[in-house]
Amino acid sequence: MKWHSNLVIVVFAVVLGTTAVCAQQSSPDDFQRGLELYEAGDLAGAKAAFEAALGLMPNDPVVLAWCGTVSLQLGDIQRAIQCLEQAGDRSEGSHVIYNNLGNAYAEVGKFEQAEESYQQALEITSNYFDAHYNLANLMARQGKFVVAFNEYNRALEVSPNDPEAHINFGYALQRAGETAKATREYEAARRLQPQNAAVLSTLGSLYLKSDANEAAVEAYQAALAMDANLADAHLGLGTALYNVQRYTEAISHLQQAIQAIPDNFVVQYNLGLALAAQQQYEPAEAAYNQALAIEAGNVNCLINLGWVQFQQGNYEQASTTFREAIKRGPRREVAYLYLARSQAKAGKGDQAFAQWQAAVRKFSDSEAIHLGLANAYYDRGSKSEALAEYLQVLKLAPGNTEAHNNIGLIFLDRQDVTEAIVHFKAALKSNPQYVYAINNLGAAYQRQGKLDEARQQYRRALQINPDYQPAKENLEQLQPKEESEPS
Repeated sequence: MKWHSNLVIVVFAVVLGTTAVCAQQSSPDDFQRGLELYEAGDLAGAKAAFEAALGLMPNDPVVLAWCGTVSLQLGDIQRAIQCLEQAGDRSEGSHVIYNNLGNAYAEVGKFEQAEESYQQALEITSNYFDAHYNLANLMARQGKFVVAFNEYNRALEVSPNDPEAHINFGYALQRAGETAKATREYEAARRLQPQNAAVLSTLGSLYLKSDANEAAVEAYQAALAMDANLADAHLGLGTALYNVQRYTEAISHLQQAIQAIPDNFVVQYNLGLALAAQQQYEPAEAAYNQALAIEAGNVNCLINLGWVQFQQGNYEQASTTFREAIKRGPRREVAYLYLARSQAKAGKGDQAFAQWQAAVRKFSDSEAIHLGLANAYYDRGSKSEALAEYLQVLKLAPGNTEAHNNIGLIFLDRQDVTEAIVHFKAALKSNPQYVYAINNLGAAYQRQGKLDEARQQYRRALQINPDYQPAKENLEQLQPKEESEPS
């Protein structure tokens, strides 16, 4: 967002009325014609008329001030400064002249002179809204936010219902990272200008930043109802809808945003997220590749691209992508995690095992990495090493379901059924729906000869997942045989 209106240029002659210095010595015809042309919207004609008046009486402060103001509006800044400086010198002091002179200085980057002019205007009229507002904008442009905020507050004390002041105050607060306060100002602007699509769209972005996703959705939808072509609003709405898991709608709005801003990294990346959430992995991969074409080497995008490749079974390709992610972001744990998993799925067990070992050295406090190494040891038949790693997982996360279940399997394999049951039950305490632990608990009871308890666990597993084959087979083995009919 840009400043909604950076400068307030005041048409002072009409505003000042009888308190203005009179243009008695200038040509009445030229001066009056300039006023009439100005009222008709002919700025160039008005300037020519005021210049003609100055040709007769070059020291008249009112005509100088008018000529300077019109020059400022036409973009002839040097002439505006020249006329307004002379007007200020030749009048008893007009807050309007100094305000407009400040505007002219600000336009050419003479910020110190601009600030001084606004302060001169405020010395003359301390409750002058325009000078407070323009000074606030000037300070905000320079990043001097404390002074800017004070001036915005003073301006709004004078004119609390000025929407542009609320908008620019909100924008300055937003730039300073004061999201909550910025939201307050934009909400005030919305109350004053409920049909302002830009304000609504900015409110949406502020709500989004504060994780107020439902409020963001409402604001963006209101903005798009007024202007359906706001690409940023489509992007923001798509993002907010993704956050509230309304993925189909999110995809629709992100695709509309892409029509307007196809080279925007964020919209391509977020579209990839929404498509992946809908398990549309192939188009998600295309979106991530488009994002990477815009911002090559983005680590988050590489990781997500690798993940959708993994989900499609493209394990070699996924491995390559995760290696690139590690190269770009060597502290990203998830890239190491999925690189090892991709290598294992690709049938490169030794490479995967080496990757797990390297990862655990790099991320010694990672529950997921230790779990991956433990599973790798288990798959290689190194049960003692696996047990050590599973126990390390439990030090980091005492309730880890998979670690407890797999420790139980190791103890069951060692014929330590009692200890196995302890861990199967611990797994189920963390996740009562974990069918693997339920089935394994049944097997442990069966080892103890507790057949009724075993049947109960197998049936419990099948209630959760009727297609879980190990529980089916175990239960069938324990079903009492039908008594034979007498011959």
